[in-house]
Amino acid sequence: MSGDVKLDSKINIPVFSRPPRAVAIDLDGTLLNSQTQLSHRSRRALEQCIERGTPVIIATSRPARIFNRIFSGDLAQKCSFILMNGAIVKGNPPLSGYIKETLSDDILPSLIRCALSVDLYVRITIEIEGFEFGANWTSDPATLWQRNSATPDMVLSLEEALKRRPCKVAFGGTDIVRLASYLTRELGNSISVVAARIGAPILNVTSPDATKPKALRRLLTPHGIHLDEVMAFGDDIPDIDMLGACGISVGMANALPEVKAICTYLTVSNDEDGVALVLEEILARVQ
Repeated sequence: MSGDVKLDSKINIPVFSRPPRAVAIDLDGTLLNSQTQLSHRSRRALEQCIERGTPVIIATSRPARIFNRIFSGDLAQKCSFILMNGAIVKGNPPLSGYIKETLSDDILPSLIRCALSVDLYVRITIEIEGFEFGANWTSDPATLWQRNSATPDMVLSLEEALKRRPCKVAFGGTDIVRLASYLTRELGNSISVVAARIGAPILNVTSPDATKPKALRRLLTPHGIHLDEVMAFGDDIPDIDMLGACGISVGMANALPEVKAICTYLTVSNDEDGVALVLEEILARVQ
């Protein structure tokens, strides 16, 4: 689609002679504001894209359990999802399909052992299917709901979670750069290691087949949509591969410098409805 894009020098966002065939949007720091809320303006922009027949794909490191809090009403059923960096993929009309990429049973004990050898007190969260999860930490119910969109009955022991074919392990409360280096050195290509640096630093570990670009291809290729026809938005390290793979990449004003450097365009911040601004421009100019 690169031949259809012109630069709007005033706000540095793409202007199209025809719209992208799909839109892929990160969640935290991108679509959601700093209070992790979906604004009315952003919601309306998503709905208008969907009404025009453009698939909207939410691509996030987050699990499925957060969406009832964020996407009120039936909006979640109108969007497709790439969850936990591609570990779970769910297509809703006009897309379709469901994929879960689990971590290898052979690698999981080594993964946990390696992390604890680097930091005995590392915070470990083992995601099962996006709702139940294992943890080596505890929280009171209010904090658990506020931070994890979870209730106490969703929390398992690490030992139990490891038996449930988990699809992601997240590590926090530690030096994630050091931990990432160690895990990559020890476990190599048997895992995908992606750090999220905005907010509380988190290290996400998934199957090597669980990435945002691979998940996008799995969702879109059966419907004849290529990644160079997709517009992607992001702000943090887990978004870089997706932004680089898609034909139109839009970074947020609040994005990390590494993210801005690989984006073709920049929009205003997540607190200024930067995603909605771009979508509105497309909807207004392309009939």
